[in-house]
Parts: sequence; structure tokens; C-alpha cells
Amino acid sequence: MRTGRAFDIRGGFRRVLLALFALAASAALFATATTPARAATGTATAQAAYLADRLRANPVHVTDQLPREVPHSTTPAFAEVAERAGVPTYVLVLPGPSATEPGLLSAVHKRLGRDGLYVLIDESHVVDAAAHGVDVPADDAWTVALYEVPYDAGPLRRFETFVEVIAQGDAKAAARAEAARAEYDDGEEPAALYIGPSDRADQSTLTGVLLTGVPLLVLVLVPYVRRWWHRLPRAAGTTGAAWRKEVRASRALRWIVPALAVASAAAIGVTASLVFDQTRSSWSPPPRAIDLNARLDRVAEGLAQDAVYQDPESRRVLSAGQLDRLHDRIGRFARSEGGGPVFVSLVPQLTEDESEGDEEAFAAAVHDKLGEDGVYVVADPVHGSIDVFNHGLRLDSRDLLLDLPESIAEGDEEADDHRLGERLDALMTVLDQAPRTDEPDSAGDPYPVTDPVTEDDLPPLFGGDFGSGLVVGVLAAGLFFGLVAGVLGIVRRVLGGRARTGGKG
Repeated sequence: MRTGRAFDIRGGFRRVLLALFALAASAALFATATTPARAATGTATAQAAYLADRLRANPVHVTDQLPREVPHSTTPAFAEVAERAGVPTYVLVLPGPSATEPGLLSAVHKRLGRDGLYVLIDESHVVDAAAHGVDVPADDAWTVALYEVPYDAGPLRRFETFVEVIAQGDAKAAARAEAARAEYDDGEEPAALYIGPSDRADQSTLTGVLLTGVPLLVLVLVPYVRRWWHRLPRAAGTTGAAWRKEVRASRALRWIVPALAVASAAAIGVTASLVFDQTRSSWSPPPRAIDLNARLDRVAEGLAQDAVYQDPESRRVLSAGQLDRLHDRIGRFARSEGGGPVFVSLVPQLTEDESEGDEEAFAAAVHDKLGEDGVYVVADPVHGSIDVFNHGLRLDSRDLLLDLPESIAEGDEEADDHRLGERLDALMTVLDQAPRTDEPDSAGDPYPVTDPVTEDDLPPLFGGDFGSGLVVGVLAAGLFFGLVAGVLGIVRRVLGGRARTGGKG
């Protein structure tokens, strides 16, 4: 009996141990499986926490990353519109890639802990809206803003329409949304509000054609038609006195023709200026200097405190472990022979930003702001690209700029984080192994970007293609005159033949 009982106890211990091992293995598998999800949640939480802090300070937050399209200085204009909603309204204006994070508004609301209407706007649209603790027709307002407003009206105009519908109440908002869907759901859109440079070129050409063509036709066609009229065969009863009287009247009117030509030219010029009165190709107001420097100052201040700067408005792409390893490798490179500081900016590069999406211009501007030589790495957390620019270290700047391995420079589209952590680690290996030069080298001056203050200005109406229009107007007037002269000549010959035939009869 004792032996059997001992055997049972040992078997029980084994079963308990096996169960514990299975539990431990399951926990390990669960932790492994959920690590990416936890990391993603952590990055989203960091973004939501930052944006909630911004809204805590001001219920309207306009990003500093879109100065060419939505300058930060438009914040008061968005705030003024938000006040018309009639409920507490919290507005986030973010770059499109940042504004598409799923569940962002709910996460921000949870962090902020305040009820109200939350609105998410990108560089052109009202992206999302959510009502927390307030009863407003947010979905209908979003629908109306999407359908009714022209595509080029800009985000402020769309937000104005959105708030206008919110203030109308549920019933009117629902009816207006249904009407908008009925009118525009077949693919039609409201007429555009702005024209582009090519449209201005057409306007200038047309103005030039009319400004020379019409006065020239007045000068040459009116006298020609009068002469043609006087040379027509007359009825037999026409007296010489009547004929001479008509000729004198014709001579008296000669001075009127030049006056008409000048008047027509003046009328065309004035009318064209009134009709073609557009001056800008976009709703966006010209950015101020503070708008264009805001993000650069923010990044430079961040890099002065930490060699790796992660844009707080974007989803984080580096885990804590990857960030620690990157800091460690940057420190080792700085202490190596011929090495130096490395500054990593994990910031989106957008065509609407101060650098027009040019990584080299962005790195040069940050270098100027920071005032410290080193390797400047621009890693785009949205598109995943990595660009490297040497400013003042003993490294071959051209080699780093042009010969960086594609596996490092290009993002992995299949990975949400573009494997930026691994690729930045590989970049540090490239820097460690890069041959040193005898003298410090630099990337040089970047190509100048488009002037953000004047880039939306349309060319003057009486410039550009206006001159070519003047030439075309002369040619068109000559062609039209020749056509009219030919037709009138045929008519005169026909009438002359009839007159002769009538006389013989």
C-alpha cells in the first residue's frame, strides 16, 4: 500500500510540474504574440497623450508641419469657427498621414477626459468627427462638408460648413445631408473656386488676342466695309447729289474709327481685369516667418536635448529597446576615431512643410538652427525613407548621400514601422565602417525650395503669355479680315453680275 501511495504522489508531482510548464509556455507565447500589439498601442498612446496635452492648453491645435497649406497662424480662425458650434469643440489639424491613425479621436478624448465635439482635420478635409457627451449631428455635418464644398476650398472653408450644419440641429442637418448626397453622389462636384497657372496663362493669352485683334479689326474692317458698300452697283434712280452726300458723311466719320478702336482696347483691358481678377491659386494664406520656423525650432530644440528626436504628432516607430540601442551606438560612434555627433530626426517629410518635402533642405535648416556639426539623419516615419547628410565630420559626404545601401535608404512597405529600428541600426554599422577623410567634409548647400510665401501667387494677367497673345491677335485679325474680304468680294461680283444682266434685259 505504501508503495502504491508513493507512486501516486510522484505521479501527481509530475502532473503538477507539467501543468506549470504548460502554463509558463502559454504565458511566454502570449507575451510574444502580444508584444507588437502592445508596442503599437504604446506608440498610439504617446501620440494621443501629446495631442491631448495640446488641447488641454488650447481647444484648437493646428500643426506646425503644414505651413505652406495650413499655417499655424490660422489657429485663431479655426477657433472662431469652432465657437459657433454651440457645444465644447476640440479641433486637431494634422498632416494627412497622422490624421489617419484609427481611433485617434477616441484615444485623445479618453486622455483629455472632457466631453464635447472632437474634430480631426487634415490639409484639405474634415477627416473625422466624434461627439462625446453631446448630442450633435456630426455624421450629417461631415457628409455635407464632404459633398457641398468644392475640393479646392481648403480645410477652413470645409470646417465652416461643418459647423454651420452642426448649428442647424438634427432635422435640418439630416435633410441637408440627404440633399447633398442626392445632388453629388453621382460623381459630380461643385465648381472649383481657384484657378491654376495654366488657367491664368489661357486668360492672359485670350486678353492679348482680344486687345490687339478687336481694335485692329475696327481700324481695317469698318473702312473696308464702307468702301465696299459704296462700290456696290446702285439703282438707276440714284442721283449724284445723294451719292456725294453719302461720301461726305463717310469722310466725316473717319475720325470715329480710331476712337472706336481705342475705346474697344480700353474696354477689353478693363473688363479682363474685372473678370479675371484672381490673384492666388489656393485658399491658403501666405505663411509668416514664425510659421516657417516653428517646426525647425521644435526639432532643433529636441535634438539639443536628445540625439534622437521622434515627432510627437506621429505614431512612434521605435520600441524602447531599439531606442536604447540606437542611443548606445550613437554614443560609441561619437567617441570613435574620426567620428562625431549623430542627430536623428524621425519627422515626416511633406510637400506642404517648410522644406517642401526636401530632406536635404530640412537637414541643412536643422543644422543651421542647432549650430553643431555632425551626421544629420532624416528618417521619415510615414514613408520609411532614410537620408544621411554629413555636416563637418571627416566622412565622405557624397558617398553617404548617394551610395547608401537601398536596404537602408528605402522603407519596407510591408511593415507598419518600415523596420526603421533595424535599418537605423544597420546605418550605424555603415557609419562605423565608413572610411575617414583627411579633412572635415560637408554635404554642401541644398537646392533652393520654392518660395512658400509666393508659391500660390498667380502670374499677372498682363504678363507671361499676354505678349504671345498680342501677336496671335494680330494674326487672327489679319486672317479674319482676309476671310471677310473674300466673302464680300464674292458678294460684290454676284451683285454686279445681276446688275449687268438686268441692264441688258
